[in-house]
Amino acid sequence: MDILLFGATGRAGSRFLERALADEHRVTAFVRDSSGLPTGVSTIEGDVTDPEAVAATVPGHDAVVSAVGPADSDDTAVLTEGVANIVDAMETTGVDRLVAVGAAGILQATPQHLRLDTPEFPIRFRDVAAAHRSAYGTIRASGLNWTLVCPPVMPDGGPTNYYRTTTAYLPDGGQSVSSGDVAACVYDVLAEDSHHGERVGIAY
Repeated sequence: MDILLFGATGRAGSRFLERALADEHRVTAFVRDSSGLPTGVSTIEGDVTDPEAVAATVPGHDAVVSAVGPADSDDTAVLTEGVANIVDAMETTGVDRLVAVGAAGILQATPQHLRLDTPEFPIRFRDVAAAHRSAYGTIRASGLNWTLVCPPVMPDGGPTNYYRTTTAYLPDGGQSVSSGDVAACVYDVLAEDSHHGERVGIAY
């Protein structure tokens, strides 16, 4: 499979890259700085908020994986603008399959309310969660075959393969999940071509 990966130097993206390369998929990594990537990886340096750079990169791939995320609450354009650019480029070029890393805030708390809209949702995460909601809205409104994998707190760490998933909701009592297990879930969703048009909550 020819995979275009955005966010390949991040916690989940770098773990996904390792897994995909180990299984001999062809991966092109779109990154701001390629110096941290393994030797031999096909790379394109660019900014995901640049629509022309993204549009030039998408054609020719079988699927797109987005693991982009803000470094802090002031960097949310990588989600709001970046994801919009990815979706626009995919719709224009006919690349249909998108698997992206979201966040637990955009999962349902109840059938009527998202987690980020509840009084219990932590204030310190609201700005980033709002950016994830914007990205989710863009993806949901598209004509793409999409899946969002949505973790809560995601410390860096290798895969355990003992995580739980629930469609549209966070697994009961889930508090965290490693970047390695998020990457494993993204990989499995892509490889199995599953969870079409769904948000997948993931946690231990």
